[in-house]
Amino acid sequence: MVKLTEELVLARCRSKELASVRKINYWGTELDDISIMRKLVNVEVVSLSVNDITSLEDFQNCRNLQELYIRKNKISNLNEIYYLKKLPKLRTLWLADNPCATGTLYRMTVLKNLPNLTKLDNAVVETDELNVAIDQGADLVIPEGAEKFAEVQSEDSAENIGKVTTLGDSNELNANLECRPLPEEKVVVPSKSGDATKFRDENILHAVLTLVKELNAESLESVVKACQDQLQTL
Repeated sequence: MVKLTEELVLARCRSKELASVRKINYWGTELDDISIMRKLVNVEVVSLSVNDITSLEDFQNCRNLQELYIRKNKISNLNEIYYLKKLPKLRTLWLADNPCATGTLYRMTVLKNLPNLTKLDNAVVETDELNVAIDQGADLVIPEGAEKFAEVQSEDSAENIGKVTTLGDSNELNANLECRPLPEEKVVVPSKSGDATKFRDENILHAVLTLVKELNAESLESVVKACQDQLQTL
């Protein structure tokens, strides 16, 4: 087993902290443990081709990732690309020469589920090709790891927002999220313990509506799709 460690990353990138790492290149080093990627939240370009990586799970928190080069690894299940679906800035993916990158529907399935890609396996994504992919590409089976990760994220978000009880608390949360402060009338404070659930829901709603105003058109489209998917489950 060859593990990519924090020490290796910082040494290669000449950085003092993981938060400052923007690019990482560990090509052909027999890596099979890249769990450190979960901490590289600001990384933009990752080159990990020609290794022994079997899953894309560790990339699901890399929200700033724009380019991922991971060809010639050991990713056998195409459903692994589900972990990349919530990476809004991902534009380039090189997945070729993995066991999962075979079959007539491979490219169509990737493009259907990652429609924001502009380049897949060193080939530019054409608009007509994307339209065909939406019709012909296969749907993914959600990996268990993705479901557990989503549940943890949801619980953490609800817990953090549920702790907002004052205008100062609310604006401190928004400052951490780089959003504008909320006016006093937008903060809901529970009058009694029985109002806790309603209080939490209302504060979540206010926080979401505040964040929406900060998003660009592309991100808003992702929000709309997520809302539509959630409504279908209710």
